[in-house]
Amino acid sequence: MAIRKNELMYKLFGKAKGKCKNCNYYTVYKHHNKSYRKCEVYGVTCSEATDWKGSADACGLFPNKETKVRDVVKTVRPQKSEEQVEGQTSIFDLIGE
Repeated sequence: MAIRKNELMYKLFGKAKGKCKNCNYYTVYKHHNKSYRKCEVYGVTCSEATDWKGSADACGLFPNKETKVRDVVKTVRPQKSEEQVEGQTSIFDLIGE
């Protein structure tokens, strides 16, 4: 079972009294007249999977603890493998290279 994004942030940074919407890492992006709320530490992608609720309980980075950590989402998102699976046909096999 996948860990929820808030739970992952609590596990990594602890929990604080406050709400995410009051944290310096909580950012609202505007695109095509729509607003997208993101946690800059968790990760900012074009996917709704990284959308963030401002009403969520804040993690231990609240309200403005310094961290160089970014893209926590990459630790739980499967990475695409560039390796060819044994027996798999490559496009280069088809075009003769």
